[in-house]
Amino acid sequence: MTTLAPKPAGVDRRLLHRARGAAVFIGVCAALGAARTACVVAGAWLTASLIAGAFAGGRSLDSLAPQLIALAIVLALRALLASVQEAAAHRASAGVKSGLRRQALEQLMRLPSGKHHTGRTAALLVRGIDALDGYFARYLPQLVLAVVVPVGVLAVMLIAYPPAALIVLLTLPLIPLFGILIGLYTRSRAERQWEATSHLAHHFADLVAGLPTLKAFGRAAKQAGAIEVTTGSYRRRSMSLLRVAFCSALVLELAASLSVAVVAVTVGVDLVEGGLTGEAGLKTALLVLILAPEAYLPLRNVGAHYHASAEGLAAAEQVFAILGDTPEHAETASEPDTTGTAASALARWSGRGSTPGPETKPGSAAITASRTMRTPLGRAPTIMFRRTVFAYPGRQPLPELSLTVPAGQTTVLTARSGAGKSTLMAALVGFRQPVSGSIAFDDAELTDLDLAAVRRSIAWLPQRPVLIDGTVAENVRLAVPDGASDPAVAKAIAAAHAPAATRTVAADGSGLSAGEAARVGLARFLLRVDLLDPPVLLLDEPTAHLDSDTEQAVLDSFAPYRDQRTVLIASHRPAVRAIADREVDW
Repeated sequence: MTTLAPKPAGVDRRLLHRARGAAVFIGVCAALGAARTACVVAGAWLTASLIAGAFAGGRSLDSLAPQLIALAIVLALRALLASVQEAAAHRASAGVKSGLRRQALEQLMRLPSGKHHTGRTAALLVRGIDALDGYFARYLPQLVLAVVVPVGVLAVMLIAYPPAALIVLLTLPLIPLFGILIGLYTRSRAERQWEATSHLAHHFADLVAGLPTLKAFGRAAKQAGAIEVTTGSYRRRSMSLLRVAFCSALVLELAASLSVAVVAVTVGVDLVEGGLTGEAGLKTALLVLILAPEAYLPLRNVGAHYHASAEGLAAAEQVFAILGDTPEHAETASEPDTTGTAASALARWSGRGSTPGPETKPGSAAITASRTMRTPLGRAPTIMFRRTVFAYPGRQPLPELSLTVPAGQTTVLTARSGAGKSTLMAALVGFRQPVSGSIAFDDAELTDLDLAAVRRSIAWLPQRPVLIDGTVAENVRLAVPDGASDPAVAKAIAAAHAPAATRTVAADGSGLSAGEAARVGLARFLLRVDLLDPPVLLLDEPTAHLDSDTEQAVLDSFAPYRDQRTVLIASHRPAVRAIADREVDW
């Protein structure tokens, strides 16, 4: 497993370049920091004036009332500014998270399946990216305050009482020094914690995927022990990370407290010896004592909030590894959309926007220009698999296969389960790559074609269609990039004999039977064919969960769609085999 190299805390420019409105967010943080600094100074001055006036000046409550009202306004304004900053931080965080998810999903769709484990990737894109809230909502605003507030406070202290300003100026660097030393250690701990989380997600996903097999052989109960060991390791790492966080907070508090104590001793001695006298002297002493802790507070908070951001930054590094991000890529990265959902990923497959081929990386203009990328497929192409071999990690490669799918005909693949029928279809849309051999449409190699154009020329119905939370109609509309009219959706739903358009669908398929979920996918497939008129149709076990009557009705509805198109179907069902122009077994 890759361990990320520790690096000092700070502003990750790649995250900010991928954040919509990141420059505005930093500007807002700086402006709010300056405003909060003004509130801090004004509040300290008003508090010192009130106490000095009451005790050293003998002033009455009525004469102090305007200052009391002003202090209340300053405190309320300070709380309001903190709330505004929190809201701006959460908004920026949401934009970055959704943008990263969207870009990572797009990149994963360009890559062949199997390069990234599903469980680990799911944990990274959900829990890992969510951990960036700590970076944007807490750490980054405090980092801005740590620059603005101490400068403003030191300037006021220098005017009011230079000796105290000198003490703060000399001791202030101790806080970031200790913070950096502790942060480097914490970062490595956070990365190991993220690795433990990824391992747990990986193990759990594998267990769930293999649960039917484990249950069939009576081995499911024994996996409880393995899960207990993995979760126990995760718990111990979490507690270890929390101990480090608490101890580091104690170190920073101790350093700041000792520094403030030195300021307090200096001011106290000056008061006793008569250097500061009367109401003005007491007011100056109180002003300095109130401002001194405020100078250290933002730096202490930066150290404390770094722990909340460390896991998110470690996850972001792995997302950037998926994206192949480098500094020059970050400089030229386009602003992301903020729809990082399964729907956007599915819409990406359906043709929304352009998608570079597997060899093309963002910012690689020279590479793109050096290749001749042929664009859309012609009508009803002939598909050829030439001595192709596919392999999966941990398994023997599939047998070498040479296959020709004639143009304008319906070919049904009837090979045994596990022979690679689904793999062939996934390869045609770029989700699998052969380890040897080639794939061609007519005389054009797939690797020489624009993958986005190829995908727009294909309608593909996988064995398990992806669902999203919403209605049946919303799920069906994902077939095309720009949506579809209600009549077009209704036609596709009727042709597929799918559930009612207004019926609610859950992303996990709950509320639908296996046959109903398959028919929702089929309706989506037919809508794509209706509106985009693709020349190639791929269907993987389209009627596997349907009864014979429904199957025949669906095949009758599908008959007009096969005309003058290259159709490839994987199925063992007799009714499907009956519509074939050609059967292929191996």
